[in-house]
Amino acid sequence: MVNYQPYAMGRMKFLWGDDAEEFRPERWHDDDGVFVPESPYKFTAFQAGPRICLGKEFAYRQMKIFAAVLLYFFRFEMWEHNSMVGYRPMLTLKMDGPLYVCVSPRRSTGN
Repeated sequence: MVNYQPYAMGRMKFLWGDDAEEFRPERWHDDDGVFVPESPYKFTAFQAGPRICLGKEFAYRQMKIFAAVLLYFFRFEMWEHNSMVGYRPMLTLKMDGPLYVCVSPRRSTGN
């Protein structure tokens, strides 16, 4: 059986640079702040090529709508501002322990 580890692939310094383990969304922007997509073969959540996941675009659209609604109505903050999120490398990525966040309403919902 041949297997690959998406967790490890997403942190390979030779693919993503010396700061591969840092959360830096701006790494996908050029000098003018314009989004520059990477090869789908580097980011393997939905695979790539002829066997790409048929639900990829639907999943992205659903995720964006869900995130937009949550962020519109609520403010999210880490419960402990200096805490680090740990992961257990397995066949699928699993968080090592809970992630505590403080959720507060942004504005009145009119109820």
